Amino acid sequence: MKITSRAKATAFFITLGACLVALTIALNVSWIVINWREVVPLVLGVILFGFITAGVVVNTIFLVREIRRNEQHDSFLNAVTHELKTPIASLRLYIETLESRQLDDTKRREFYHICCRTRTVCWARWSRC
Repeated sequence: MKITSRAKATAFFITLGACLVALTIALNVSWIVINWREVVPLVLGVILFGFITAGVVVNTIFLVREIRRNEQHDSFLNAVTHELKTPIASLRLYIETLESRQLDDTKRREFYHICCRTRTVCWARWSRC
């Protein structure tokens, strides 16, 4: 899955929203020019185009807010993942050292103690999430 730049996506949706608002305003002005003598179509058209313009503006605002919320969510997940990978990598290194080398009992206990401490730190970070 290709990750696109959020700045580009935000700029695209803001530009698209601005263009659509400009288009609805142009249509509204042309509607007023065409129907300036008839009161009912003029009033209904102005109200309808006002709702359409407001809807486009609100939709654009919600899209930009959703893009920013997704960016914050991704940043949080990346930070949590990084915080959890470091102690887990350390644990794996300690266990591989214990398995691959012949150590005396004091060194082995020292590695076990470090493993338990790292496990505790990892668990504390995990439980905060």
